[in-house]
Amino acid sequence: MRFVRPLIVSLTILGFTTSSFAGDLQNSIAKAVEQPQPATTPPQMAKPWLISGAVVFGTGMAMALYGFLHTNGGEFVQSGVSKTSNTALGATGLAVAAAGGAILFVGAKRGKSAAAITVTPDGVVVSKRVSW
Repeated sequence: MRFVRPLIVSLTILGFTTSSFAGDLQNSIAKAVEQPQPATTPPQMAKPWLISGAVVFGTGMAMALYGFLHTNGGEFVQSGVSKTSNTALGATGLAVAAAGGAILFVGAKRGKSAAAITVTPDGVVVSKRVSW
């Protein structure tokens, strides 16, 4: 414990004083304004993946809500949920919602691996991220 307390205090002091090493704020802002920022298009999900995934997810959640909250008699569930509600329909709805989430996940994954187009004052750059 004798070593830990001074170490924590030293790290706290160093953390609070690092802003003094940053230099002049006005010079940093002026430099940032002078440098042109390239206009990049963020990778986006293809519309077929987005629309189909959202529709399947929404349908599954609606099925799950209806199955778990409504009884066979048409009234809302009050007690004994597994006996009075339609749990099979609710579980099926959760499975359908999971499938919709999987479609959205795959679409987002493919969108990240798509080629990125960067427009700069010098020209247009097309880059592709490769990972394995």
